[in-house]
Amino acid sequence: MGSRLGYLGLVPFIAGAILALLSEELGNRVLDGFLIYSVAILSFMGGVHWGLALVAGEMQRMRLAISIVPVLVAWLGVWLLPPVYAVALMGAAFIGQWRLDRPILAALDVPRWYVQIRPRLAYTVAGCHLLVLFRLLG
Repeated sequence: MGSRLGYLGLVPFIAGAILALLSEELGNRVLDGFLIYSVAILSFMGGVHWGLALVAGEMQRMRLAISIVPVLVAWLGVWLLPPVYAVALMGAAFIGQWRLDRPILAALDVPRWYVQIRPRLAYTVAGCHLLVLFRLLG
């Protein structure tokens, strides 16, 4: 069930990238929806660390601090940066989050399916951001 939901979570990214490529002019609504979804999913990725800290049953300050970084980066990027830079930042943030998570997840007893789909999801999402970025750059 978890991997199905993970792959279903790609639909808004893929749809946003396709709409961006097919439209004559990238509409603000498509771009806004794409960026809002990016913020939501990056927040979710940080929330994984919050959940892991809670399950550990002890105060894990570093893990809790790590858990808020993705949402802060995403929120500040969307709020303060022009769209082209925000899209680039989000794509990089998904790869960065995976690179941060990879050794952490390898050391934990997390389900194998989760460790297997994470790079696939991260690289697909980053690829969608790259397509939107290409469209924005003209």
